[in-house]
Amino acid sequence: MVQILKTYRLNIITYILLSLNTNLINAQSVTVEAKLDTAEFLIGDQVGLELKVIQPQKVFVGIPIFDAQLTKQIEVLEQTENDTSVLDDGDWLIKKRLLITTFDSGYYAISPIPVLYYSDTIKSNPILFKVNTMPVDTSEAIKDIKMPYGAPISFAEVMPWAMGGLGLALLIVILVYVIRKIKRKEPIIRRFKPREPAHVIAYRDLSKLKDNKLWQHSRIKDYYTDLTDILRLYLWNRYAIRTLERTSEEILDSMKVSNFEDKEAFNILKETFYTADLVKFAKFKPIVDEHEKCMSGAYNFVDRTKLIVEEKPENTEKEILLENNKKEEVQTLEEKNN
Repeated sequence: MVQILKTYRLNIITYILLSLNTNLINAQSVTVEAKLDTAEFLIGDQVGLELKVIQPQKVFVGIPIFDAQLTKQIEVLEQTENDTSVLDDGDWLIKKRLLITTFDSGYYAISPIPVLYYSDTIKSNPILFKVNTMPVDTSEAIKDIKMPYGAPISFAEVMPWAMGGLGLALLIVILVYVIRKIKRKEPIIRRFKPREPAHVIAYRDLSKLKDNKLWQHSRIKDYYTDLTDILRLYLWNRYAIRTLERTSEEILDSMKVSNFEDKEAFNILKETFYTADLVKFAKFKPIVDEHEKCMSGAYNFVDRTKLIVEEKPENTEKEILLENNKKEEVQTLEEKNN
């Protein structure tokens, strides 16, 4: 009991000292706050922990992805994606919720949660809470432990074995396919070139997207998803850059490595990807002019980077006759010299 009281007093002192930094945090342009749903609960209870970040727009703030444990005693059961909303003053409010639990009683302190702010780190306030044990009725006699009941095998128990068997069969089929391709000296994966030029496909897809009027019908996320997919497919067909399984940042890095020369086209693509990522992952809602700007930027990027193959015109009948006459003159001159 004395040890618990000492630990509790130490936690209170730590909480007061760390709380003095709150004014410094609020004085910055980015504020971070952590809050627990309740400050006292039973062991094994699942309690929500909410992390709030207020930041100006277009400012990089790195919100952490938490491990399975906050501490040795506190476990993280679930964590949500970042939920972004716009405040009245124009700042962004980003929320992230964790579902935590612990199976040991006592007093606990969650250390300040760090958030990246460019090269700096901003921390939230610390959290103190208490975990109680289950109440025990000592007036009743102790009962024997009951043996477990036998239960029939369920579909959920058979399912992993069935899926494992199907996976093994699929793996065997793939190995047979690869071995046959190697023996025949054929490519294992053959990428079929588009029958049409990359820019023709991109123009047609952009025209269809424009006619669908997705953002006019409040389908803003679908609009930016389709727009970036068209640009990704165009980069794959035009430059053979692996884009369909990469993030926007990885695609731009690949273009830098490949010495992409048109800087203006690169900036257009970068701005379009940046706006689309904000819409898809941060629930950002651009203004109407931004939708049209991204569509125009996509057309402009394709226009600046499309591959135009100039076909060599066939020689006319007159040019062929003149070329043949020159050959005859060379042969006559060589005969005279001999």
